[in-house]
Amino acid sequence: MYTGDGEYQLNEASRTFLTSSSPTNLGGWLGRLAVLYSSPWADLPRAVKEGPTFSTLDGFERGKTFEDLYSTAKYFMGAMEGLTSVFGAGIASAFDLAEFQNICDIGGCTGPLAYHLAAAYPEASVSVFDLPEVVKIAEDRRPADDYAQWVSFIPVMPGDFFQDPLPPADLYVVCRILHDWTEDKVMTLLTKMYDSLPQGGGVLIAEHILSYDKLGPEVAHKYDLHMMVCTGGRQRSGQEFKRLLSSVGFTEVSVKNSTYPFGQVLARKQRV
Repeated sequence: MYTGDGEYQLNEASRTFLTSSSPTNLGGWLGRLAVLYSSPWADLPRAVKEGPTFSTLDGFERGKTFEDLYSTAKYFMGAMEGLTSVFGAGIASAFDLAEFQNICDIGGCTGPLAYHLAAAYPEASVSVFDLPEVVKIAEDRRPADDYAQWVSFIPVMPGDFFQDPLPPADLYVVCRILHDWTEDKVMTLLTKMYDSLPQGGGVLIAEHILSYDKLGPEVAHKYDLHMMVCTGGRQRSGQEFKRLLSSVGFTEVSVKNSTYPFGQVLARKQRV
């Protein structure tokens, strides 16, 4: 913003979303978009043909796995923090989760959504289950707010959340996780969560959810194409989530997809 006499200063939006000291900093996310929109989007026909083997990051070998990128690139984690830092409050309040006393965010990165959950439900125990490299960085990024001290971090050692036992919880949260994976992997993770939950426990899914007719919203379509060429994953409609969850055994599946940019799905293991 030009202030006169040849001087410029950040406006309110820039200070809120583009400064590293801001809790809603989107700089990492925008930086990652800059890389991704040069590759694979700059060579989209080739990227679509080759799928996830197409290199998505300069300097990484073609064929690098999603796990490699997630566990070694600190700025990748910074990018993953951005959207949930800004929109996490909407995810936490999409459904009334007050009855759940032990909430675990699976693959919750450095905890931005977990902090929103802890603030919204101070009576609950909130934890994040992620890779050791992520947990180490998360402790250095813990906010000073009182509610942030209530969030604990549980490292996945060894392996990953597809192989290792999940921590005990009565609500599992997966935000922007399922879109990374093919249907068989999604079924594996949903089954693990179902088997680990007590009767009446639940799973909360936050994704860019496609509409019933799959004609929108635009942000979900863009991510659908992007996940296909980068990880082999995809975005799904509410009906597809209902089918997957029901096939595992979940009941009372509710879908809300009217809150930009995420939709939410809440499902329960049958009550006693």
